[in-house]
Amino acid sequence: MDNSKSESGINVDEHQRKSAVRLFNEYIYPHIIGDLKILDNIQPITHGNGCAVPTAMLILSSLDLFGYLLKSDGKQDSTHENIRFALEYEKYFPEEYNSIAIDKLILYRTGMMHSFYPRQTSKDVYCLFKSDSKVLFEEILLEGRQVISLNVNVLSDDFKTFVDNLYNEIKTTNNTAVLENMYKGFKIRYPEISISLTTSAETTTPYGVMKNK
Repeated sequence: MDNSKSESGINVDEHQRKSAVRLFNEYIYPHIIGDLKILDNIQPITHGNGCAVPTAMLILSSLDLFGYLLKSDGKQDSTHENIRFALEYEKYFPEEYNSIAIDKLILYRTGMMHSFYPRQTSKDVYCLFKSDSKVLFEEILLEGRQVISLNVNVLSDDFKTFVDNLYNEIKTTNNTAVLENMYKGFKIRYPEISISLTTSAETTTPYGVMKNK
C-alpha cells in the first residue's frame, strides 16, 4: 500500500485517494453528472414540465449518497442526516442553502421519492419547476394561490459545482478521514462495484454497462 506523508506529517493513503478519484471518474461523472446533464437539456417553454421532478430526484438521492460517504459515522438509512451533511459540507453550496432551505429540500425529497409529487403541508403548498431565474425558492402564483416553488435549474447548477469542488478536494487533500470515509463507505454500500476500483481500469466494466457476450 502506497502511503505518502503530508507536510503536517500525517500519512495519506494514496491507494484510497486513487480509488476515490476513480469513483468520480468512472461512476459519479459518467452516471450521476452524465444523466443530470441530459435532464438539464430538457427545459420547458413555460413553467411546466421539463422533467423537473426526475432532475430533482437524481440530485437529492445523490446528495444522500455523498452525505453517507463523507460522514465518519454515515448510515445508509439516515437519509435526512446525509442530505443535510452534504449540503453543509465545506460550504460548497451557496449561503442561501441555510437550515430552512435544507429542511424544505428534505421535505421535497420525501414527497417525491414516495409519491412522485412534493409533499404538501396544511400550511404550505410546494411545487417545482425549471426557470431562468437565479433564485432557489420562489413564491409564484398558481391557480390563484401563492405557492413555494423550487427552481431545479438553480439546484442543478449548485450541485454540479459541489461535485466539482469535492472532486478537486479529493485529488489534493491531506485529510485522511475524508479519503477513508469515501473509500470504506462505498466499499460497504456497493461491494461489487468497489472491487473494480481496486483493479485496473482496462479490466473492468462501468456500472450500468452491459458486457458484450
